[in-house]
Amino acid sequence: MRIEQIGDATLYLGDCQEILPTLPEVDAVITDPPYGIGFKYASHDDSPEGYGEWLWSVIAEAEARANALSPVFVFQAMKNVRRFSEWFPREWRLYAAAKNFVQMRPTAMQYAFDPVVCWWTNGDGTAWSDGTLSRDFYVADTASHICNSKNLEKGHPCPRPIDQMRVLVSQWVKPKTTTLDPFMGSGTTGVACAQLGRKFIGIEIEPKYFDIACRRIEDAYRQAPLFPANPVRDDYETVSLFGDADD
Repeated sequence: MRIEQIGDATLYLGDCQEILPTLPEVDAVITDPPYGIGFKYASHDDSPEGYGEWLWSVIAEAEARANALSPVFVFQAMKNVRRFSEWFPREWRLYAAAKNFVQMRPTAMQYAFDPVVCWWTNGDGTAWSDGTLSRDFYVADTASHICNSKNLEKGHPCPRPIDQMRVLVSQWVKPKTTTLDPFMGSGTTGVACAQLGRKFIGIEIEPKYFDIACRRIEDAYRQAPLFPANPVRDDYETVSLFGDADD
């Protein structure tokens, strides 16, 4: 295991199942794990066999680190949507991580968004929200990391658009608190946290992707603005987790 401290980001190279039980409390879990669809990663076997049980064992351990009323966002593949109620035994809802560029495939209907299974951990009171863009969808700008071959994240086979993670972090992770990503990949969640004044804990098992994440997060701290996009205020909105009864 290797540990890197970059600003307020603590990055672990290793197996998340071994590292998670050793971590302190966090205030959010935002992660984009493998999808169990046979995707080709450098070292991870993305076989669908046993995927749901394996994934939930990791997410449950990450959730156990989270404080009361912490948001949990888990990116998933539309191909698996019928299995979500089996894999995620929580009162979850879906967030639509939409794209402004769609990869065309030989199918009658193209995949234009990734479903994100999300919920908040149990606790008294109401969940925190910035309340400025806190809708259940966002259309990300995918061109910025698809078109530029010089971007560091191109070293990962499926990097997440940075503006997508910025919305999740800015809208549902309270400033100055800690976000955990047990499947850090190229480090996009950590970059968003660095840009927005949140602390971050990331875990990645593949050394090549880990090094990319370290460099990107280091660059984010070097380029971070003096004032974060949404600084601490006293008038933040609190919201019901599942809407009104007649929604």
